[in-house]
Amino acid sequence: QGCTGKEETTGGEHKQTGGEKTQEQAAIEQKLVELANANTEFPHTKNSQSILRFYSQDYEGISNGKSESLKDTEKYLSDVLERINLGEPIGISSKVTNMKTRVTGPSGWATYEYEYKLGSGGAVLQTNQGQCTTIFRKQGDAWLIQHEHCSSATPFPFAR
Repeated sequence: QGCTGKEETTGGEHKQTGGEKTQEQAAIEQKLVELANANTEFPHTKNSQSILRFYSQDYEGISNGKSESLKDTEKYLSDVLERINLGEPIGISSKVTNMKTRVTGPSGWATYEYEYKLGSGGAVLQTNQGQCTTIFRKQGDAWLIQHEHCSSATPFPFAR
């Protein structure tokens, strides 16, 4: 189980107003695509650092109104890895689309849509999709995620 198709690339998916994207904007978009790919490959690599390397040590995030830290991400990856090591056939599909980026000095941010699926033995256990705003900080030559705020797309119970 993995990501395939045009949605995984930044080609054709970037919507930028006011001209061409800069090299720094492209670098941030590439980081998001690489992170999605690292999530998809995690059941094969079994390497938490392949995902954690995208985050700053002081990372703080919000997912559907709940605070997250780097330790929470480490715990989630550890739990998934434990299931994999016990022989559960875990698969992950992670995609990012419709990225819009901005950069100001050593800070940058991106808004985008995401889809994350966790499956086992051909059955989808969890599907999460929605929108994120991610703040990056440049450290050396690398753009690292310092903060992320994601909300899943849940329909309103009553029509507006």
